[in-house]
Amino acid sequence: MAQRFQLNPKALPTADPLKRVSLIPRSTEQKLAENSDERRPVVPRTHEDKPFGDQTNDHHVAAPAEHNKLMDHETEKLGPHVPKTAAHHPHPSEDLLDANSRHSLVPRSLGHNSLGGRFGPGKKQAFHKNGRPMFSLSDDRVMADRVLKTHSPDMIFFDVKSLLSVVDDIFKSHVPSIDVSAPKPPLVFKDYADHTSFETFADLIDQISCEIDCKCLHGGESHGMMTSGLHLDSRNTTTFSVLSLVSKYRWDAKLVLVLAALAVKYGVFLLLAETHATNQLTKSLALIKQLPSIFSRQNALHQRLDKTRILMQDMVDLTTTIIHIYQLPPNHITAAFTDHVPTAVYWIVRCVLICASHISGVSGFKQDQIMSFMEVSEIHENSERLRKINAYLLEQLKKSKSSIEEGIIEEEYQELIQTFTTIIHVDVIPPLLRLLRPIDFLYHGAGASKRRVGINVLTQKHVLLLVSDLENIEKELYILESLYTEAWQQSFEILWVPVQDFWTEADDAKFEALHMNMRWYVLGEPRKLRRAAIRFVREWWGFKNRPILVALDPKGQVMSTNAFPMVWIWQPFAHPFTTARERDLWSEQEWSLEFLIDGTDPHSLNQLVDGKYICLYGGEDLQWIKNFTSLWRNVARAANIQLEMVYVGKRNPKNGIQPIINTIRDENLSHTLPDLFQIWFFWTRIESMWESKQRMLKARGTKGREGFKDGLKEEEKDLVLQEVVAMLGYGGEGDGWGLVSKASDLMVRAKGNLFSRGLAEYDEWEVNIPTKGFLPALNDHLLMRLPPHHCTRFMLPETAGIIPNEVECTECRRTMEKYYLYQCCLE
Repeated sequence: MAQRFQLNPKALPTADPLKRVSLIPRSTEQKLAENSDERRPVVPRTHEDKPFGDQTNDHHVAAPAEHNKLMDHETEKLGPHVPKTAAHHPHPSEDLLDANSRHSLVPRSLGHNSLGGRFGPGKKQAFHKNGRPMFSLSDDRVMADRVLKTHSPDMIFFDVKSLLSVVDDIFKSHVPSIDVSAPKPPLVFKDYADHTSFETFADLIDQISCEIDCKCLHGGESHGMMTSGLHLDSRNTTTFSVLSLVSKYRWDAKLVLVLAALAVKYGVFLLLAETHATNQLTKSLALIKQLPSIFSRQNALHQRLDKTRILMQDMVDLTTTIIHIYQLPPNHITAAFTDHVPTAVYWIVRCVLICASHISGVSGFKQDQIMSFMEVSEIHENSERLRKINAYLLEQLKKSKSSIEEGIIEEEYQELIQTFTTIIHVDVIPPLLRLLRPIDFLYHGAGASKRRVGINVLTQKHVLLLVSDLENIEKELYILESLYTEAWQQSFEILWVPVQDFWTEADDAKFEALHMNMRWYVLGEPRKLRRAAIRFVREWWGFKNRPILVALDPKGQVMSTNAFPMVWIWQPFAHPFTTARERDLWSEQEWSLEFLIDGTDPHSLNQLVDGKYICLYGGEDLQWIKNFTSLWRNVARAANIQLEMVYVGKRNPKNGIQPIINTIRDENLSHTLPDLFQIWFFWTRIESMWESKQRMLKARGTKGREGFKDGLKEEEKDLVLQEVVAMLGYGGEGDGWGLVSKASDLMVRAKGNLFSRGLAEYDEWEVNIPTKGFLPALNDHLLMRLPPHHCTRFMLPETAGIIPNEVECTECRRTMEKYYLYQCCLE
């Protein structure tokens, strides 16, 4: 705001004293007049506003364009005696503080010449690209430096959050209706019993309030520019006077104490407004303060106080942010905060003066007078400034908290790595507690028998940690439930650990529904699992989307980061799930139909015991399925053999094959696996065989180059691995395939069309059955019909880094080409 003063010593016509010129703070983008003749000097300041004493006085600066228009308007009314060219008026280097520094959010030092660069008469103002005056940054620096000179904290601490909550309650109190007949909101009394006593600061708050009141009521000259009672030239001085009263407190404490002084003033005003019509004492007080006429003009009063409350809320928001800043660890309170907090403190205290001026000045406005444009603009401009400062500090605070949190997560993550790799434990409980903290209880039992138990119930036991999310677990739970017998429970315990990056109410409901029927242990309140633990199971144990089964021995040592392949292949015989045990099992295992269907189809196993031939087949071509089953019935009848056919679908079964299963059953074409879960399990076992084999080869390859070569040679002669790869290729195709065997006899397999052709040509190889046997005769004929050109492909299951560089074709033994496939199938 600018003070009115004469521009020319010549006598001027008498002007209406009410027609004073206002200089309103404008936005940073506002352009100054290009014509140097239209510039006006800023208002001369008093000596107390000179932070650096007398400076050179040959500097001038242009006034805002709106001010030029107002000045021109006034001078035109006064006549031709007042020239439009500004006379020379000395002013200190801080004169631009009020007019320009308020537009700056981020103070920066511009070096030794930061106060230079003023623009004299006839020189145009320089701007940044966004139209901002170049000198505003240095002025913010000057102001921030002056604020820092008032700051000398002596380690006085108190509960600033509690006091601020009381202040906020006062600021949020609404002006009650003066009409007693109007409905009043129900009274809600807040209990402040848990708040710290502020008796020590009562005198200081009263002193600050008195300082503000004195300047609000008596600041400025009688004929100067007034805004709600407070002279603009004295506002800067009053701000520093208030800051000097709280110099020994921390930045956040300064603000809370100053806001408390404003809250006292505002609260007293509201109490008078609420009770003056019904209480004689407050009525008398209101009369002395000249308030009754104000209370009768509700529209104007509400408008003024509503605008003031907006600025109050912005002050509380910014103060809350500063409180949060000083709750950070000292090493995280960086220059990103300390360079800007003094600026924020200055503007909050200055806005306190503005609010106090509006409260003190309500008795001065005339009947039904609403707020002037200048007053509304002042509040709006300062609110925007506080919000911009707050937004900047909040962004920095978010970055700092994120950095602190990441540091804590990294420290906890490294601790977990040491816990499960280097530290020797005597029991499984200590590592489990470190992994699962702060969760300290489990659920156990199914249905109504489910109860809460402590983690200590797992002491000295083999534990299988079932790690999964909530979306891809149904199939594993179905199969585990069928395998979880008393024999399993005597050997080890299962603990389900659900892992989700984010939890919603829907996730909570799904978790409750899933674990209600689980007979094994379930982690209680998995949403509280720490981010470090989630990171550990993802990065160290390799959990992605597919569930994993981490095996721990009774001393907490990790036997396997994923025992699922061994569990699917050998069930409880895989215990204790070590690499040595896995190697021993493979050394004893031969490729046979019994091994292939073990645990997936009891009906087929019974048929094998009875000496029948078993033919497994799959695919999605229903017409081929009908033709294939018909050919087999004819061959079995002609060869006089007992044959049982079983449809096993395809890998990753979806609802699309359910109609095929229904047709097979309705038309009695053959036997099928019981449901989609069993079909999934059949193919998952085959994938697990491949994964287990690859893990064995990888373990051999880690022994050096020679070990790697030996691993490749072993893969070339590993019959089981070759047959597993062939089955994976069949399971990924929809054209059809077949495999036939009898107990431990030869296993004959081929693609659908080739197999159908071989069966149709039964008359050609029938003669070889008496000498070779049924299966060898069929196999030799299929090899004779094998086409010279073929296309074989299969998709490997994505596992924890076990993808070989080379894979041989099961048909011609050449190296297959490698492709990457990304598939999203919502069948």
